[in-house]
Amino acid sequence: MINVITGRQVDNLQNDIIDQAVKSYYQDKTHDVFIIVPNHIKFTTEVRALSKLSVLTNKKQVAVNKLHILSFSRLAWYFLKDEAIKLPQILDDAASVMLLEQIVKDHQNELKLFQNKNQITSGALKQMYEAILSVRAGNIELENIDNEKLNEETSYKVHDLRIIYDDFIERLSEKFATKDEMQLLLNEFLAKSNNLSSMEFYFSDFSHFSLQELTLVRLISKKAKNTTLAFKTKVGKIDSKAEPGDYDYVVQRTIGQLEHFWQNQQLNYQTTEFPLSQTNPSSLLNGVWTKTSSFDESLSKFLQPVKADSRYAEAYFVARTIYQQVALNHYRYQDFLVLAPNLSEYETYLTPILRQNNIPFFNDLQKEMKYHPLVVAVENLQQIFKRGFQTDNVIALMKTQLFIPEWYKSVARYQNDVDLLENFVLAHGIKGSLWNKPLKNFVDAEVIALDKSEQEVEELERLRQYFISILSKFFEEIEAEKDPQAGVTIFWKFLIKNRVAKRLEAWRKEANDAGDLQLAQQPEQVWSTLNDLLKDYLLVAKEFSLEQFFDLLISGFSEANFSQIPSTLDAVNISEMGMVQGQGYKQVFIIGATSSNLPQIEKIPGFFNSENLEQLNDGNNTSGYLEDQQKINNLDQNYQFGNALSLASDKIYISYPVINTANERLEPSIFYKQLLRLTQAEEFSQHDLPNSAGDLLTFMTNPEASLGYLTYLKSKQAVKVDSILEMTEQKIGEVAQNVLEGSSFKNIPENLSPELAQEIYGDRIETSVSQLETYYQNSFEYFLNYGLHLKKRFENELDVIQAGNYYHETFDYLVKKIKEKNLNFADLTDSKLTELLIEVREELKEKGRYRQLLNDPFNKYLFHKLDQTTSNVAHYWHSNVNKTTFRPQYSELSFGKNQKVTGLSYSWKDENNKKKIVDLRGKMDRVDLAKVNDRVLGEVIDYKSSAKKFDLGLFANGISMQMISYLEVLKKNNKFFAQGKNLDVLGAFYQNITSSLERLSSDKMVLSNYQIKDLLKESTKKLMYNGILIADEEILDLIEPGMDKDRANSEIYSSVKRKVNGDISWPRNQSFTPDQLELLLAYNSYLIKNAGSEILSGKIKLDPYTYGQQSSLTYSDFKDIFFFDAMLKENNYHKIKAIDKKTLLNLIKEKLDLDGDE
Repeated sequence: MINVITGRQVDNLQNDIIDQAVKSYYQDKTHDVFIIVPNHIKFTTEVRALSKLSVLTNKKQVAVNKLHILSFSRLAWYFLKDEAIKLPQILDDAASVMLLEQIVKDHQNELKLFQNKNQITSGALKQMYEAILSVRAGNIELENIDNEKLNEETSYKVHDLRIIYDDFIERLSEKFATKDEMQLLLNEFLAKSNNLSSMEFYFSDFSHFSLQELTLVRLISKKAKNTTLAFKTKVGKIDSKAEPGDYDYVVQRTIGQLEHFWQNQQLNYQTTEFPLSQTNPSSLLNGVWTKTSSFDESLSKFLQPVKADSRYAEAYFVARTIYQQVALNHYRYQDFLVLAPNLSEYETYLTPILRQNNIPFFNDLQKEMKYHPLVVAVENLQQIFKRGFQTDNVIALMKTQLFIPEWYKSVARYQNDVDLLENFVLAHGIKGSLWNKPLKNFVDAEVIALDKSEQEVEELERLRQYFISILSKFFEEIEAEKDPQAGVTIFWKFLIKNRVAKRLEAWRKEANDAGDLQLAQQPEQVWSTLNDLLKDYLLVAKEFSLEQFFDLLISGFSEANFSQIPSTLDAVNISEMGMVQGQGYKQVFIIGATSSNLPQIEKIPGFFNSENLEQLNDGNNTSGYLEDQQKINNLDQNYQFGNALSLASDKIYISYPVINTANERLEPSIFYKQLLRLTQAEEFSQHDLPNSAGDLLTFMTNPEASLGYLTYLKSKQAVKVDSILEMTEQKIGEVAQNVLEGSSFKNIPENLSPELAQEIYGDRIETSVSQLETYYQNSFEYFLNYGLHLKKRFENELDVIQAGNYYHETFDYLVKKIKEKNLNFADLTDSKLTELLIEVREELKEKGRYRQLLNDPFNKYLFHKLDQTTSNVAHYWHSNVNKTTFRPQYSELSFGKNQKVTGLSYSWKDENNKKKIVDLRGKMDRVDLAKVNDRVLGEVIDYKSSAKKFDLGLFANGISMQMISYLEVLKKNNKFFAQGKNLDVLGAFYQNITSSLERLSSDKMVLSNYQIKDLLKESTKKLMYNGILIADEEILDLIEPGMDKDRANSEIYSSVKRKVNGDISWPRNQSFTPDQLELLLAYNSYLIKNAGSEILSGKIKLDPYTYGQQSSLTYSDFKDIFFFDAMLKENNYHKIKAIDKKTLLNLIKEKLDLDGDE
């Protein structure tokens, strides 16, 4: 007997089906009764069926033998497991695609769509595999398709598919099967079977069957004793005239397909309409949604639309509502269902928020296996095979914690060593073949503290050796193997020998002991999936290829998910829209109802698009049929949403966020807008934060979750929440106190006490000019860097700092080599200078830190460019050597404590009359001296790898003290430099060392008369000295004899020339008289003492500077610690303005309390 029950979407047909099935089983327990439902609700259906049987038998616990609640896939296993049919090995999709790839490559010359290797992508192969499955399921004979009815694109696809399909099916035959094979086998088996005549089948909660499922239902309905099918339609009736676009077209089409079969087979069937239940809000909502009934006032209370500030606010609304309903209105957690069109968007919000509110939940969004450490390990093994020992892959493999060497007694110690090893290899640029070298080969670079710790390096060396040894041996063995069985065995033994299986078992036990049953299942499942994939590989591989082997494993794992079971029955259910849900929920939340999510229109192309499928079905001369699954899904959107609206008995919530994580505005779904209009429900706004006392209840749950919101309201001071906070504090004590204290946090660093400052710095600061400049740039950075000695992780890269060091050392070595060989710079030929530069570079590149940089081929190119730049500068010096009487005398000249050149030292007494001292040390890049007419003249040269000028505004604020300090050192040590005589100082200058000369294409290189500027002249200008020049004409004439000519331009010092009247024109803000220089020196001393005094008193401010486009935060390593936010009242930049010489000198006099003219 065949029965078809139809009802509306709000009718609980499943309950009726279960009732009938359970009663039939109870009356005669000798015959088999099957309840077939979608896989997604199999578990809950089973629970409900057993509950009903328990009531019937009046027993708390029941055992069943012949009552089966199954999905279609489990039904196949049930019938075939005990039969004499040899069940084939089911191939994983990844193995099927690998087999398909072999076939495509074998037939490549015959194919039209896969004529070159680039077209054989994994995506294209997967699409073709799905097309093969649908052709097979639809009983399509590709040979019988009328090509005249196909366009060129479709005929090309059919041409290729014919060739590939036949070979694919032939290779499958008898050995193994695709994932849909069980369904095909079941249909073949049932077509011949006579065992169904005493069985009863009940089908519920389907609106559509795949072609093979439809065949199965037809067979069962023809052969079984009783078949009952329940379908939900628009008005609870069968409509044989339904057309595409109608609300319930898809389900009516399914009923029509079955009726057509029964009529052709002359089978009797009866239809029953589910009796109309009494009117309730759920049926009223269904009525207005399906346009079968009119508006009712109760709808505005049954449906609650929610406009949320964000996804976080939306998730919090769900948690708060559930919490309050359970606490106040006697609901249970299992009464709630949360649905989202795209659940993955909410995973990072729902899970932590529900946990924070202690709400048990079951999230049936399948957790992907690809993030498990075992899969990560396989991926990195593949990358090491492809790329060699790249550091990111080797370290990632270590960090999976699957290959811990036996000598480690704790995981924490192992992880610490991995972290240290990572620091070491990054600092020394160890990658590729360098992993094969002992770590001691790199320590001479002395770039990190570890380099000086022999014992620690030895321990890390043991770890390096262990991993490189096991990996090298593994790859050596497996790459030489050609036999698939032997290759898989080597891989398996590698995992077992290195105790991977034992680690997974240990993780399972840890999770079990912690009561996390979901996590406890993962190690076993991922290991089982690996076993299945290895079996699949052996089934399809003709010859072992490590590349193909890894591809199959990774492709297989990327499709695999962890199966989950609820850890408790009383839990909130979280699921995706479109999944079939059982009825019986009291309240349902539909979240994420945005225009991009609902309706869920699919546009992902398959091998055959909708147009191709129409042509194929039109040109098909057999009874088979190719189904356009995407088209059916898109036609069914209204109906499926109606199903979701019908799941709740008490209330439906539908919500959408107004912005996404990228702060882009989102629009509500058309379904959301329709419901607003149809129900006239008032939209509720859920904000991220409460704004007033009236909002308070919309944020109150348990003490832990509410605490943050209460604290926020307290900080606004407009709402009195003290009494609630007191109650919260009583419940969670210290946590509440800490949060309350944190709420009054201001992003202002606290000053150190003088005692603590003394512990850190002592009474005497030994520092450099650049360190004190850091203090004036941002005193908090000085404390972090030179007080706490925090350093960012050093990485071996040729950055601006390393390039600058290389420039400095090149010129230092060059000057010293010229002195060492007693050569006169002026007498050198160009070729001799080039020869000396080559010698210098060879020596430098033997130094550890440069040697390790040169391990990278790209760095070799960069060093070549740096060498070109230093050559240009050196030859520029050489070309000018006879234009000046100065000669380089000292290079990289250190001054300060225990040096030949005395540093700068300042002392003062603090408020307790205690003596404090700041000692300044440093290093001058170059000091040039000249002996002329019994006078000794001097200048300081500072190399800069980018264009730089002495800036008065920065000097006034303590940020550019270096050059003035160098002049002070020269003056203080004049006896040293002038061998007992007085030293006359010309100035301190920047030598710009840069390869970034203006390009010909630059607008700046074109003159007003459209002539190109003289390139050599322009590049030379960039190499001229600029900085602090003492405006002393007598000294200038001694230094640059050429300047005594009329209207002469200096070829050495920027912007210096002789005017028509014979006077010298000095650069306006870069030149100073000797008296003015004394003022600058006095002010510089003041700045140094002031910084020293503030540091030793413990003063710390978060006060980064800005100067035009410059900011001290731009290149700071400590931005994440500063948490500086200019929007906060307490965080302010100190803004520096450009000033001229006159303003600077007046400011100095004011600061130093001096009188008089300049």
